Amino acid sequence: MSEKRPSPDRRQIARIPKGRRVAVGRQEYNHLIDMLNDRGDALNRILADQRIQFERIAQLQADVDRIKQLLARLVGTP
Repeated sequence: MSEKRPSPDRRQIARIPKGRRVAVGRQEYNHLIDMLNDRGDALNRILADQRIQFERIAQLQADVDRIKQLLARLVGTP
């Protein structure tokens, strides 16, 4: 089996145990919050784009179904 190696562009960050307090400066905290907010905005944009894509797919499927019905009627009539 091959070992999973972290990609070279990502640095390894040590995990913080849940029970321990960690001293963090205000600047580090604000930077972390900004990063989380940026990722939240990106996720919201992705969700909005997905919603639009699913609506388009549903519209296309409805069009295909309508075309199938019309074709069935044309083929069924002499």
